[in-house]
Amino acid sequence: MIRAVAIDIDGTITDDKRLLSPVAVEAVSRLNALTEVILVTGNVHCFSRAVAVLLGTSKTFIAENGGVVSWGEGDMELLSDPAICQEAYRSLKEVYPVKKKDSRYRITDLVVEAGFDLEEAASLLERWKIPADLVDSGFAVHIKDRMVNKGTALTKVMERLGLSREEVAAVGDSKSDLPMFRVAGFRASVGNAVSELKEESDYVSDQDFGPGFSDIVDFMAREDMI
Repeated sequence: MIRAVAIDIDGTITDDKRLLSPVAVEAVSRLNALTEVILVTGNVHCFSRAVAVLLGTSKTFIAENGGVVSWGEGDMELLSDPAICQEAYRSLKEVYPVKKKDSRYRITDLVVEAGFDLEEAASLLERWKIPADLVDSGFAVHIKDRMVNKGTALTKVMERLGLSREEVAAVGDSKSDLPMFRVAGFRASVGNAVSELKEESDYVSDQDFGPGFSDIVDFMAREDMI
């Protein structure tokens, strides 16, 4: 049986304009009654906490692509080194016209607007020996500590909560969700997910965004996983 479901936010329970899907809200409500729901997102901590409160999910959640873990009210742990992201940003800014997004509330990673060659930029970071990764979430480009991701953070949460791999499900849509897929026992993608994520999935919905998430919850219920 699944004891915890790790879910991404943007593109999974929201649409491509980041609007929350009513059917996804209903599906999360059903999950809350059956299992622990853990938000795992690239969003900032304060936004993620607000979503957790509004959806009634666990106050244990992961923000900033694994850089921040909330263990409850007033108990937050930083897993990422912000200095690495700042160094990467300053260096890239000398080459590309990169511009920060929603930087006021970010604690560990940085988010910049897309519009530059990610492969070329990643090669430059390697050449400069800066241990940072560039992750395109489909909504923005995240500059993050290479040693930290959604998977490393979810593993830490699983260990603290006493969850085995087989007891955890993960649902997402983008490349940034790949690390958490690789530590979860059951992996599911919404229909709009990138091909790399679908290839790692045990179930792929034929519906996009929120309706796809609701379909995944229905599938898990039919299969007596929750």
